[in-house]
Amino acid sequence: MVRVGEGVEYAGVDLKNGVKLKAKAPGAAGKKLKATVTLDANDNKRYTLLISDGTTSESYDVTIDPALRNRWLDRQLATSQLVERDTETFDKRPDAVTDESFTGGKDATFTPAHVLGDATKLPHTGLAALADVEIFNLLVIPAQLAKPSGTDDRDTKWAPVVDAAVRLCEEQRAMLLLDPPFGWDSPETAVTGARAGMPVGGLAGRNAAVFFPKVVISDPLSGGNLEVGPAGTVAGVIARTDTRRGVWKAPAGTDDGGLLGVRSLAFRLSDQQNGTLNKLGVNCLRTVPVYGNVLWGSRTCRGGDAVSDPWKYIPVRRVALHIEESLFIGTKWVVFEPNDEPLWSSIRLNIGAFMNRLFRQGAFQGPTAKGAYFVRCDASNNPQDDINDGIVTIDVGFQPLSPAEFVHIRIQQKRDDATAQGS
Repeated sequence: MVRVGEGVEYAGVDLKNGVKLKAKAPGAAGKKLKATVTLDANDNKRYTLLISDGTTSESYDVTIDPALRNRWLDRQLATSQLVERDTETFDKRPDAVTDESFTGGKDATFTPAHVLGDATKLPHTGLAALADVEIFNLLVIPAQLAKPSGTDDRDTKWAPVVDAAVRLCEEQRAMLLLDPPFGWDSPETAVTGARAGMPVGGLAGRNAAVFFPKVVISDPLSGGNLEVGPAGTVAGVIARTDTRRGVWKAPAGTDDGGLLGVRSLAFRLSDQQNGTLNKLGVNCLRTVPVYGNVLWGSRTCRGGDAVSDPWKYIPVRRVALHIEESLFIGTKWVVFEPNDEPLWSSIRLNIGAFMNRLFRQGAFQGPTAKGAYFVRCDASNNPQDDINDGIVTIDVGFQPLSPAEFVHIRIQQKRDDATAQGS
């Protein structure tokens, strides 16, 4: 997680006698916290502290006895999920209070510039900070929370963020999960908008996916309903499916696409609306009788029927990215070996074992390994000119589970550089 914006403040409370606490998380949500202090009438060194946010409560039996240092408040707050200390000393008892409210607490204000970040200063901020992360495979930017000024030009303002995010995902072999554009405020405008052009166009769309409509969740501040973009929820669905089934399984449907924590959807789509949006490459969230709210689509921004792209489906693209990243990292050693048949044979053996493991786990289509994938590294794709330049080329292909032809990946390792690409 990379926090962005400025002006954020923590809510806090002064319980007197040097005992000051602040909310664990920044922002206005901390103002929901209340503290109750009950002094022990029989022991002037003991007291009980109760912290509550209206839903969760934490209670601490505290002492200021120097002989019982482990029961001092600062030690006990180390495990708190709600608050942390905001002072250095805890050698006095606070005043007795009941439901003392935390005050302050302010959410950050942020603009597209905050999200883009700054790569010229340390530490890097915004998206620039993610360039320092060695590996990530999903990127979510909840632009709807920004509430930029104006209403009609919000998509234009956020377009540079989307462009930068998808470039980063291409470089890092990750998938960008997008909320619907601001202009998609109904099923009809979503269809019109998707027909006019997806949020990420061109080949870059293979590393991005857009979801519609927004979801309604519980507002952490008021307890009421809060309408937010669906991308964060979808990221959770994908992570859950990765763990249970693998990256090759589409994170959708009644078995794997359940939307936990979602009260309802902003729009209840008909079969016809869902079918139209799906053909355009928009992944719909739907309410299904018996099963509730589910994700009902798994296409990339290149997934429109009119495009006919091999990277039409999210799991196909993510399997390819997983293989690319694994081979890119796992074959770096080859650049220091003599570039001839013994090396090529070793590469085929190692990568073949990796691909066979994926096949046995169910990542590829086909009854036999021979029909499910191939690994090529020999004289046919390593001409003498490449050998002289210190380049080792590896071609890998696999038959994805979704209806598609063989997907081809090429890995090239060079002494001073390395590339990986899918086609």
